[in-house]
Amino acid sequence: MWARRFYAELCNEILQHTSLPHGVHPGFMDADMQTGVEWDQRLARELATCRVFVPLYSRRYFHSVQCGKEWAAFELRRRAYMNGRNDLLDVIVPAYWSPVPEYEIPDIAKPIQYADPSMGPHYVEHGLYTMMKIRRFRDHYKMAVYHLARRIIEVAERVRLPPGSPVDYSSIKSAFTRDPERRFQITIIAGAAHELPQGRAADYYGSTARDWNPYHPRSSRPIAEVAAEIISELDFEPEIGSGLDHRRELVDNRAPTCPGLVLLDPWTLLDPRYEELLRGLNRANNPWIGVIVPWSRDDPQIAEHTPVLLKRLRDLLSSKVSQGRPSVRKAVYGVPTIEEFELNLRPLLQTLANTYLRNVQAVPPQGSGHGLPRLWRPDDPPERERPT
Repeated sequence: MWARRFYAELCNEILQHTSLPHGVHPGFMDADMQTGVEWDQRLARELATCRVFVPLYSRRYFHSVQCGKEWAAFELRRRAYMNGRNDLLDVIVPAYWSPVPEYEIPDIAKPIQYADPSMGPHYVEHGLYTMMKIRRFRDHYKMAVYHLARRIIEVAERVRLPPGSPVDYSSIKSAFTRDPERRFQITIIAGAAHELPQGRAADYYGSTARDWNPYHPRSSRPIAEVAAEIISELDFEPEIGSGLDHRRELVDNRAPTCPGLVLLDPWTLLDPRYEELLRGLNRANNPWIGVIVPWSRDDPQIAEHTPVLLKRLRDLLSSKVSQGRPSVRKAVYGVPTIEEFELNLRPLLQTLANTYLRNVQAVPPQGSGHGLPRLWRPDDPPERERPT
């Protein structure tokens, strides 16, 4: 609510200082998209055509996969225009939403100046969010919005960054990279709108499995992105893919490479194309890979077929439905709302991460059959005589 209010006031301030015609909106906010819009394609178009990129700095912002992908898409366009030159165009104008410790600002954002003295002393100390909520800071907030609007106009008119080609937003990586050892794999087992069984409503699906949104219309975002946000908040690096992308990790009973989460569309339980994959996942029985089934109570077709789907779930995933702690088993049997999905996901992710750490520590690296290394002693045989 507060971010939308700030955005509206910033747009209004920009209109007062430009010659844009009445009714023309000067900006785009990624929360403006309506339910049912192909969100990744829309974002890719907006990022390929906007003149200025305005990130709202906060601790949550820099832990957001979605925000990191938006920054990465805009950065690719900026670098493509500069064609290898080091003097990158100054077309990113941050808005300091709430205080962020310096060490939490990613490397890609550190060269960008955000503490403009013209914004006033309270801007960096408290951020726009606090300034707009507390009455005694209200005048300081208005002055900060004024200076921010003037800065955006100045950059837009001086730089004139030309439009670029929209990126493949679904596959782009977040610019806010983390330790690769903290990888967390998200696998979506769901269909796309063009390949659904006859009679299945397409309202919950998009052009790829990544677009699956089981909680439509209450949620406007794909479920994989919701999960990725929460994984990122837990300081892991989410890696999103389909069942085909992650097939080897799901069905092989090898040493784990990272914890994993399977987001399973219950409708795929009735689709013979997914039977082999699901049975393979069940046979592998890797405890560091969890399954969560968004069983939306607002989906009338799911409700109608619940008895059949439950029977099929127990048939195909008998090991998975009985695996792990109660929180893990509960997630398999269906999560009816987006609120419960977010609530159940956090303990499930922690359990999977801990299980992964226990299993990876129990499996020694390949070729390590010689025991633990030790220091050489003076009475040891010469090196050529030592066993290898």
